[in-house]
Amino acid sequence: MRTRSAVLLAGGVGYSLIAASTRPFTLPADALTGAAIAFMAVAVCVRWPQRTRYLRSGAPAGSGHPYLPWLGLVLVFVVCELFNYLVHGTRADHPTFSSITDAIDRTYVLKALLFLGWLAGASVIVRSGSRAQLRKARVRP
Repeated sequence: MRTRSAVLLAGGVGYSLIAASTRPFTLPADALTGAAIAFMAVAVCVRWPQRTRYLRSGAPAGSGHPYLPWLGLVLVFVVCELFNYLVHGTRADHPTFSSITDAIDRTYVLKALLFLGWLAGASVIVRSGSRAQLRKARVRP
């Protein structure tokens, strides 16, 4: 298990260093970011249980959809990004999230650290919904 974690960390660091070497809003930057998103989406589909349910008390199994809050959040984020990207004016008047982070990560090392943090956050989400984590949660008293 430690070897796998070390390999994943080394791979994440290497991928982050490569991604940090790209210029923002270029095809290589978009491709590397898109590939990471696609990989995490596939990992979620493979690792997460097929039938999820709310863990709140009193909710019968199968009621509601646990992904709806996340889909709502993604929808709000995408609409905000598209509005700010398409509205007439300068980036200073209507900055997108990408242009805000671009202003923050002007240095190579900071950009690599931010990208690695983004990958780590996605990894935590993938691991937290995995079957193994659900089994651990059920075993604990």
